[in-house]
Amino acid sequence: MREALAIEGVYLFQNEDSKYEFHLWFFPRLPWMERFGRKIESVRLIIKYAKENMVTDKVIRNIKNHALFMRKWLKANFVD
Repeated sequence: MREALAIEGVYLFQNEDSKYEFHLWFFPRLPWMERFGRKIESVRLIIKYAKENMVTDKVIRNIKNHALFMRKWLKANFVD
């Protein structure tokens, strides 16, 4: 993500108890998140803040565009 989207830090969570059996969560750390700290506990606070203050059509479009870009980048760089 650093190379593809210029994101400096990413938390990676692995979940094996979902209906999908194995799931990875990528949680990029963006500059606006710094006020919540860098501990794992901050993720819940960040998600709560984002849900309450940042759910707009523009933000959702931006997230979807970045996810699509990242998916294409990963496929182009790591899938034979």
